[in-house]
Amino acid sequence: MNKSRARRWPQYLAAFTATLSLASTGAHIGWTSPTLPRLKSLESHIQITSDDASWIASFYLLGSIPGNIIAAFIVDWLGRKSSLLIAAVPLTIGWILIIVAWNPYVLYASRFISGIGQGIVYVVCPMYIGEIADKEIRGSLGSFIKLMVTFGELYAHAVGPFVSYEILSYACILISIAFFVSFVWMPESPYHLLMKNEQRKAMNSLKQLKPKSTEEELEEDMDQMQKTVIRDLSDKVHFWDLFNTRGNRRAVLVSFGLQLILQFSGIAAIESYTQEILHEANTGLSAGIAVIVLSVLQLVAGLGAAALVDKVGRRPLLLITTFLAGVSLTVTGGFYFLKFYLNRDMTGHGWILHASIIFYELIIALGLNPLPYMMLGELFPTNVKGTAVSLVNLWASLLAFIVSKLYQVISDGLGVYSAFGWFAVSSFMGIIFILFLVPETKGKSLLEIQEELNCNKKKMDAKKKKQEEIYVSTIA
Repeated sequence: MNKSRARRWPQYLAAFTATLSLASTGAHIGWTSPTLPRLKSLESHIQITSDDASWIASFYLLGSIPGNIIAAFIVDWLGRKSSLLIAAVPLTIGWILIIVAWNPYVLYASRFISGIGQGIVYVVCPMYIGEIADKEIRGSLGSFIKLMVTFGELYAHAVGPFVSYEILSYACILISIAFFVSFVWMPESPYHLLMKNEQRKAMNSLKQLKPKSTEEELEEDMDQMQKTVIRDLSDKVHFWDLFNTRGNRRAVLVSFGLQLILQFSGIAAIESYTQEILHEANTGLSAGIAVIVLSVLQLVAGLGAAALVDKVGRRPLLLITTFLAGVSLTVTGGFYFLKFYLNRDMTGHGWILHASIIFYELIIALGLNPLPYMMLGELFPTNVKGTAVSLVNLWASLLAFIVSKLYQVISDGLGVYSAFGWFAVSSFMGIIFILFLVPETKGKSLLEIQEELNCNKKKMDAKKKKQEEIYVSTIA
């Protein structure tokens, strides 16, 4: 195993540098937690209201919607690598506008522009990783997607409480610069180069990704890739091709469903208002320090997901983490119900709120958070992948914006316990969807996944039986 990993180190390096772009988006997400309470204070150089704060948190998610659309147009035209490098521009401009902001409207603009960068990155990065990784490590490398988002959040959470508003922004720009400087040397996806009929460049890219492979192994890999690309590109692509085949329809249903479960579990709202939520616990541990502890644990859980996803499988991780997320959200909602609806004195019990929120973030980092994004690079054929991943991320961005905005509205109108009740019920209902509709993609090539998605279970069983009969008769 160690020898195999040593041979694949260029794939790990390419995935790591590519996902630094996601670390930059994570810093933008995490920025709100230490910064919004500071901006709402009387000492702030920009005076904002609670409504301003909700828009500052939400505009980032709103900006990712046009980012998803832009990605759909450029990912096949310019390539996966160039599209990721382009995304670094709005992500960096966002930090510059935050530094020079003199009123809330400039912050709205900065968050919207940064969101465009996130929209592009969230579409392109899963495609890039799904196409450069061997099937044995594709799940592990795909887990880098959310792992690096978590790292970016931790970075902002850890630095934010101890430095000034401006210094935090300067520190976060460094991640965008590090991404651009390191990723510019990485190879383009060989699948994309084959789509453009650039065989020589595709082979050179494959050699960079697999420098220890023999010529025979490289030719075999190229042949497998060409078969996949030829199959996927045999027909002219239109938007409605997403729904023309059984496999595409299943992939869309699974991707949309997983995003609905993830977003309706409240992830966007909880990440945007983490410090304010934990402040309600009123324990000896400050909310700022609790957020840092939470982010560290998330990072550890993300590493655990990278280690487990190719061993345990996608479906078991999704089922377990979604169920446990529902349990932790129920406990959180119960705490708020006792405190605000029944007016119980919860002094001395604040640790329950800390523990439930931290457990929720920790457990979804093991499965429910990274897997819907990682599986985007696996479920769709090459010819519709750019359009499909953009559409799914558009859906996810819209849901995240709705949840982030409605959280404040529901909390103010019906009580924060109602919001967490909604999140908990959504998680428990999601278990049914995962159990019956989400396929297992562990250890399967992209071609094998497409064959399974396009065949119903009876046909797959018949095909396996026929192959077994042929194998037995051959031996005989």
